[in-house]
Amino acid sequence: MINRNYIISLLLALLFFPSCSGSEIETTPNQKWRFVVLSDTHITEDSDTVAEMIPFIIEDGVDLVLHCGDLVQGGKKASAEMLRVEFGLWKEYFKPLIDRGIKIYPVRGNHEDDAADDILVWNEVFSGTLSLPQNGAVDQKNLSYSFTHNNSFFVGLDNYTTIHRVDQSWLDEQLTSSKSTHKFVFGHEAAFKVFHSDCLDDYPDDRDIFWKSINKAGVKSYFCGHDHFFDATLIDDGDGDKDNDTYQFVVGGGGGWLMSKYNYNGENSYFTPKAVEHRQEHGYLLVEVDGLHVTLVWKGRVEFNGKAEYRSSENVIRYSM
Repeated sequence: MINRNYIISLLLALLFFPSCSGSEIETTPNQKWRFVVLSDTHITEDSDTVAEMIPFIIEDGVDLVLHCGDLVQGGKKASAEMLRVEFGLWKEYFKPLIDRGIKIYPVRGNHEDDAADDILVWNEVFSGTLSLPQNGAVDQKNLSYSFTHNNSFFVGLDNYTTIHRVDQSWLDEQLTSSKSTHKFVFGHEAAFKVFHSDCLDDYPDDRDIFWKSINKAGVKSYFCGHDHFFDATLIDDGDGDKDNDTYQFVVGGGGGWLMSKYNYNGENSYFTPKAVEHRQEHGYLLVEVDGLHVTLVWKGRVEFNGKAEYRSSENVIRYSM
């Protein structure tokens, strides 16, 4: 005889948790875990900032690192061989993370894109143990990709296959395919100008479609670099409900020279960037995911008793899904 209470429990489960079936089950939906976002490390032979930063990232107990581009100095004058040398240094600096099984997920910056044979060298570096997910669009394999970790879905975007734009069709497919509680998107360029005028707002109509697509998909955080500082901005879409707006986090304090000027005076369309926090210093963004809740805090470089430390900002950003 079938147990009546069992049937009721089963029906309630199907009613309130319809998405938890088959491969879509989130195996650790309530697990508290962390990841780091950084950008613009601009690795050369003398990258002291990154070297001192890595132990603090390890101490934070993170599962993975998102790197939003300009991993190395590269640039228009860089030959393929110079790029290989700099990436060799990059691997040495990040070896303590790699050796601990902390996966690093990078996207290209303009300093990679500008160098000779950049895609050839990029594919040489990010292979084997450093391989990236191979689910990007046909012309962006190993450049754009998506992956799931715990209860979160991540999409890394290349901004240079078609400069200052993203593959919107591919992105839409990725966002609609995921049932994860949290979705995070990262690229190199800001969607809304802060310092560099060359960013996604060079094509404002495409940028608007991009921003509306991630907002509609429930993405609350877009991470980027290019500008060498930390800047958190809530992008107001004008509907009067700030709870459904998406943050833009510029995390370009990974080691490159710091930039002093900033202004939200780009092609903003009907959006209004609202400043949350700005820090002209080196550092990285620490993100903690705890069930439905996300906490983001900037960890900036300070000198203490002659030694560098990375300390949490008092401005902690929180949101829930």
